[in-house]
Amino acid sequence: MLSSPFDICYNYIMQLTFPSYEFVFMFLPLTLAALFAARHFCRDCRGMIRSLPDLILLISSLLFYMTFGPKNLALLLIQAAAGYVFCLLVKKLSGSLSAVFCLIAGLTAVTGILCFFKYSSFVMPVALSFTTFSIISVMVDTYRGECGGPGAADYLTYVFFFPKLLQGPIMRYPDFMEEKAKAGTHTPDAEDFSAALFYFVLGLSKKVLLADRLAKAADYAYSIPDGLLWMEAVIAVITYAFQIYFDFSGYCDMGRAVARMAGFDLPRNFDRPYLSANVAEFWRRWHMTLSSFFTRYVYIPLGGNRKGLPRKLLNTMAVFLISGLWHGNGINFIIWGALHGAAVCAASIPKKALKLPSFFKKLLTFVYVSLAWVFFRAPSPTDALTVLGKVFDKPWFKLHDKFIDAFRDDLFWYPIKLLGVRDVRTGGLICMWLTLAVSAALIFCGRDAFMISGAFREKISAGKMISAALITAVLFIWCVLSFGEVSAFVYFSF
Repeated sequence: MLSSPFDICYNYIMQLTFPSYEFVFMFLPLTLAALFAARHFCRDCRGMIRSLPDLILLISSLLFYMTFGPKNLALLLIQAAAGYVFCLLVKKLSGSLSAVFCLIAGLTAVTGILCFFKYSSFVMPVALSFTTFSIISVMVDTYRGECGGPGAADYLTYVFFFPKLLQGPIMRYPDFMEEKAKAGTHTPDAEDFSAALFYFVLGLSKKVLLADRLAKAADYAYSIPDGLLWMEAVIAVITYAFQIYFDFSGYCDMGRAVARMAGFDLPRNFDRPYLSANVAEFWRRWHMTLSSFFTRYVYIPLGGNRKGLPRKLLNTMAVFLISGLWHGNGINFIIWGALHGAAVCAASIPKKALKLPSFFKKLLTFVYVSLAWVFFRAPSPTDALTVLGKVFDKPWFKLHDKFIDAFRDDLFWYPIKLLGVRDVRTGGLICMWLTLAVSAALIFCGRDAFMISGAFREKISAGKMISAALITAVLFIWCVLSFGEVSAFVYFSF
């Protein structure tokens, strides 16, 4: 049976993730070229022709998501359509009790779709959680009178905007429309585009060169919790803490970079979270727009800190339990949310502060967050407790060959062999410690991708510009050569 042209195209171009040949070499260049051309030629036009750049953004975003399955796109369009109808009803009935009922009905319908897929045996469509948050935000803001009734095209572009669709950041509709208006008059220049390109390559490197290599070791370790030795368990905990940071922040860096290429300045989602002095500060640095969303739409409506300390602690714990439920449908995620909620609540209780050096506060916070990640990563609470039991077991400085081999990477292994190292175990150990050392240095000592890419906006010497260009080229080529081994984005399942 012959396949239709659509089937052939769909089978060839599947899942346009950022670290893929199809996205980097086809979708992104064609989209930007069409967008810049439309903005240039339609700038002085009138009527519908003037809105051509907006139409290109919408169509490209829908095409981007359609590569994850036409059925998934249809489902998200149904959810978005339902949210839009309720937005219009809430706007029309503004100020009346009926508006409250419409808002409740809309929130129930939109979150109901999310809950059905998250807590049933059906496979949840990619990005459903993020589209749900966007729709909730625009519905509530419409009820509060903080945004006018959105136009259908602008609303769909806001929900499906492809640079933020898969990983955030979570934006409010008025903020997105403000950026969209600025982008409409944006004329790309060499400095801005160079900074965005460098930003993208840095994010790509975090995902492909670090997160994916760490993922192999973490996956192996968490698949055999009973067989881990003490040192292996400790390294596994640290490895996953590094992996999820590079994976998620790398994707956010790439999304922000792509948006910047198109003239949008999306909110920052990470600010070196593992340098936090306590867990509350950690959540002001990690997935920052998620924290803002829960504060604005859950914590404050529950009463926030306005009704005394007990109510504040209860509201805080409620937010983190909801956050745990959002991340997954297992008891693991509830425990993970409760651990973070308990730490934030403890920090909120007035007490005599311990005068610890800043270094120890940051170290203790990193250790606590890393141990909490065990429940986030382990397949079950039993496996999580097994891994933690190994961590707190009697120290034993020994590693199995298979554990070491999980860190061995061909791109590292070949240069190591050229240096005269022939023993596989020794080479694996070098790969392991080198990967962990580079990861730790970037997380704790270096500037993040956002700060580094900002240097392009400043006047720098020609020598530094050439060095940066060479580094970008080397990292980009290395990433492209590794595309065939890219692992799934951690937050695809959320």
